[in-house]
Amino acid sequence: MKNDSLIFLWSRISEIVRRCSLNLDIFIDEFGDLRVRTSEGRPFASVRIQQSHVGVYLLPLYHHPGVIGPFLSNRKSGKGTLQFKDEKDPAIEEIADLIETCLNLVGKYWIY
Repeated sequence: MKNDSLIFLWSRISEIVRRCSLNLDIFIDEFGDLRVRTSEGRPFASVRIQQSHVGVYLLPLYHHPGVIGPFLSNRKSGKGTLQFKDEKDPAIEEIADLIETCLNLVGKYWIY
């Protein structure tokens, strides 16, 4: 784990991802690293502690960047990556809706 001080933020975000991904396979679930894949074994989401933030990685977002709402767009740091630095960030609550949207996109993108 790159930064122990972010464990509470990671825990909060990971709980949202777990709750919203009930029908998917959680194949890594360690402190600081949660990874979820589809029933076909393709990556779906990851929540990882980095040096200065907690990263949320959503593969459907990479292929369909237009599904991200304006509230979360400020947290976007890559094609399929969101960064969070504060447990009290109100945008965290928007993750559940984004995951729901991304679940509807499973199977509608290709992995290269």
